[in-house]
Amino acid sequence: MGHSEKSDWLKSQQKSQKKYRFIVATIGIIVLLSVLGGVGYVYMNKNKGKINGDNNIDISNKPNDGKKSGDPTANGETYFTWDKKPVDLTITPNPSLKKVFYGINYGPVNATFPWCTNTLGDVIEDVKLISQLTNRIRLYGMDCHMSDWTLEAIKLLKLDMTIVPTIWVDNNDTTYQRQHDTLIDMVKKYGVDNIDGVSVGNEVLFRKEVTPEKLFGRLADVRQEINSMGFKKKVPVFTSDLGSNVDAAYVAANDIMWANVHPYFGGVPVEQASQWTFEFFDENDVKPAKAVGKDAIISEVGWPTAGASEGAAVASIPNLQIFLNTFICDANKLKYKYYYFETFDTPWKERTWTKLEGSWGIFYDDRSLKPGITLPDCLAG
Repeated sequence: MGHSEKSDWLKSQQKSQKKYRFIVATIGIIVLLSVLGGVGYVYMNKNKGKINGDNNIDISNKPNDGKKSGDPTANGETYFTWDKKPVDLTITPNPSLKKVFYGINYGPVNATFPWCTNTLGDVIEDVKLISQLTNRIRLYGMDCHMSDWTLEAIKLLKLDMTIVPTIWVDNNDTTYQRQHDTLIDMVKKYGVDNIDGVSVGNEVLFRKEVTPEKLFGRLADVRQEINSMGFKKKVPVFTSDLGSNVDAAYVAANDIMWANVHPYFGGVPVEQASQWTFEFFDENDVKPAKAVGKDAIISEVGWPTAGASEGAAVASIPNLQIFLNTFICDANKLKYKYYYFETFDTPWKERTWTKLEGSWGIFYDDRSLKPGITLPDCLAG
């Protein structure tokens, strides 16, 4: 073979090899993209209906999938499918539960932004339980669908219940805007028939994360936005803070005085807690509210079952029972409006702060009633 022939052959081989490598590389890229696409598809379907930082329910995974009526129980069904799992809409009465609370504070388990692993099915199970305790629910934020899924659960279960959603307020304007926008979207979707009011923040003044002027300005903005949407019902807007933080400016800015009143942090023994609560609330909150013709509501009141003592106040299950027997019955008899703190223990608070912070629930986070607790017979009006 001559030099010229060898050169032509070499060029031909090199050209063939380049073509071969190009084809192999192209096939490899196609296979890789197919694998990645498959993984992405599985991941997206596995996480349908869960929040990952956005504020929209995945319509393709809504409970009325495949039902032209838009009502999952329209044809007599008592369940629907959520994330490929059946969710039972039947409420089985629990003889241990009674409607003894005017209202109750509720935070869905595993609904802490951005780690939102709660589901609509979880919220439905919670609302089934809560509906046997009260007709009123107060929530603490808009992230992780905690408020709109509560409304959805009430709708699906066909319950006569109301909520008070909260726009969580801290020193982060991005947090506020995200929660504000989610609230407005929720109101546009569900209306206000099942909303008793809107709270803008909780204990913000106590934490000194925004100024009173900025907070009260946000109250005014939210009030104007919601009540200019054309609903027949006027929605009161307020914030909730320590009962001792109620002053003339607070009264003027709020449609209703919402005050967190905790005898535990007053350091009183549980036997005196009920009387202490009424005296503190009347002096600090009811009087200034009544002076201008406004109502006052205890937005938090309760007793923990574990954690450090506060003066003569001791956290324990027996003391929770005493507090339920005394304060709940006294408040119901005297027609006080209050939201009990709270439904479930919150393990994330214990991990973040202290055991005391996470131990205010009547129930453990698995929905089991704490051992030895019996709800009193003094039903709420």
